[in-house]
Amino acid sequence: MTIALSIVLALLFLATGAGKVLGVKGSLAYRDKFQMSAGLWRTIGVLEWAGSAGLIVGLFVSWIGIAATVGLGLLMVGATIVRLRYDSKPVGIVIDLVLLGLLIMLLFVER
Repeated sequence: MTIALSIVLALLFLATGAGKVLGVKGSLAYRDKFQMSAGLWRTIGVLEWAGSAGLIVGLFVSWIGIAATVGLGLLMVGATIVRLRYDSKPVGIVIDLVLLGLLIMLLFVER
């Protein structure tokens, strides 16, 4: 279960980070809606990429996986707060909370 969950989450954060780092049009629309600077938005994307890599490396080095999971969890807490602040659609908030829940679950599965 750890392997499957780590890979799925790593792919999801790789994709969302790519949108931010590469400046995909839809991602930029969210950046503007959330009133974030381009630099902060790219930084979040790079952190998502780092967390994604950490989840994969964490399959071999446990503490790196734990650190990546906690870091991505903190990003999801921040994402949820931003969505609530800017009155985002409820579906976005639910997705953020589901991802946070999956990250919490990953912390507690056997490594």
